[in-house]
Amino acid sequence: MQRYGELIIYAIIFFALVASVFALNIYLARQSEKEANDVFCATRLQQAWRKAQKNLAEVQNNLMTGSATKDNFLAFRAGIQTFDSIVTAFYFGGVVTLDGMDFALTKPEDPRSKRIINDLQEMWSPIKTEMLNLARSNPDDPSSINQDLLFRMVEYAITRDDAILDASQAFIVKLGELSQERIARLQFFQVAALIGIVVVFLAMAIRVTISLRKKDALLRRRTEQIIEQRDAIAKEKEKVDALLKDLQATQAQLVQSEKMASLGQMVAGLAHEVNTPLGFVRGNIEISQRNHRIISNALREHDKLRRNLESGEVDELERILLEAKESMEKINDYQLIEKTDKVFEESLQGIDRLQELVANLKNFSRLDEAVFKVADLNEGLDSALMIANNVIKHKATVKKNYAPNCLVECYPAQLNQVFLNLLTNAAQAIEDGKRGEICLSTAINGEWATVKISDNGKGIPKEHLNKIFEPFFTTKPVGQGTGLGLSIAYKIIERHNGAIDVESEVGKGSTFTIKLPVKQKKKAN
Repeated sequence: MQRYGELIIYAIIFFALVASVFALNIYLARQSEKEANDVFCATRLQQAWRKAQKNLAEVQNNLMTGSATKDNFLAFRAGIQTFDSIVTAFYFGGVVTLDGMDFALTKPEDPRSKRIINDLQEMWSPIKTEMLNLARSNPDDPSSINQDLLFRMVEYAITRDDAILDASQAFIVKLGELSQERIARLQFFQVAALIGIVVVFLAMAIRVTISLRKKDALLRRRTEQIIEQRDAIAKEKEKVDALLKDLQATQAQLVQSEKMASLGQMVAGLAHEVNTPLGFVRGNIEISQRNHRIISNALREHDKLRRNLESGEVDELERILLEAKESMEKINDYQLIEKTDKVFEESLQGIDRLQELVANLKNFSRLDEAVFKVADLNEGLDSALMIANNVIKHKATVKKNYAPNCLVECYPAQLNQVFLNLLTNAAQAIEDGKRGEICLSTAINGEWATVKISDNGKGIPKEHLNKIFEPFFTTKPVGQGTGLGLSIAYKIIERHNGAIDVESEVGKGSTFTIKLPVKQKKKAN
């Protein structure tokens, strides 16, 4: 009876672990749905602000030119009311209705995302009442719109546009990071539960084997023991093979997760870098369009004056002359021609910036990995810097000491991945609130090329220096790193028949040194 009691306990533990895995999966699915709703509402928050800001400026332009304002005003009203309802729901918690669907939002618990929402609320609350009062004006009667209030709201929207868009974008990114952290923790618990299941199952099998062995006679027991041991070894081998496959699959998923994290960082950085020039180019085009309408109106007034003078009709000449004079005074008072020229120059600079970003992205993500290619390490470092700029620019100043024509045979995109990982780690090593320094240098010494990436961050403790290139080793908090970035970098450099080393001192920073052969003597496996 005692024997069966032990088996029952093992069975209860086994099924409890299985149930916990299913419960974790159900919890993961529910949380994923909630986080998807949060991300959707955060995205609509950003879209609503853009819609409100754009149409508010159009309302002002239409009032100045005497055009119809109703459609733009209604669009502004819808956008600003949606923006206010989402900010309020995130800040206080509550239900917001979008596209006919209700979304229940709760106050963020994470201090980082909560701080972003607080910043949004602080930017919005001082002007909220006046903005909503303006939105409640009668669009059918343009004269009922308070011109002073409209001017101040347009000025506020233009002044705070970048800050609000940056904050909403940061909130979206932070929601994605928190989701990844939670998934990582749940995956850890799932793996632990699976290992526990295997351990309990093995304990049950061993206990049954011992019980059967005690029941048989000595000779028969020995014979059966040999057979059982042979069968047990075969089964254990199968289980070990299956477990090895599961571990390999888990490792592959984690490697893919690291790649996706780098891709997410790259996309977030590029989105931020592209959004700034794209935003002011679009704003400049809208300003140019407004100025064009005013200048065109002046030209029409002068053309009407010319036709009246040619035809000799002088009845309305004084009125037409006055209208032409007023239109020209408006152009001169606002200095529209000079301002339009300046707007065109700024727009061309923004487009040049976008072209530079596209060129660096193309250089960073080359897919010529079938064979070694001759590439310039300096260009690879610059491309990685451009991709990581959103992470680095707020924390460190970059200093370069490049050797000219630093050409090596390599897989360029893979080396760019190594550079991106090292640059990101260097930026993250610099403590928040301090302005650090990252130094990049390249050199050619005979048959070898050397790349050094240094920072003056926190440094790495001596007891960790021999472990940093091991898979899954990380000094970051749980959920913020897989411990695969430096391991992947090590494998890539090893594939290039090169070497990577690190020197570090706590409180003074770290230096990673990469040595690569200028010419490959053999293909990497």
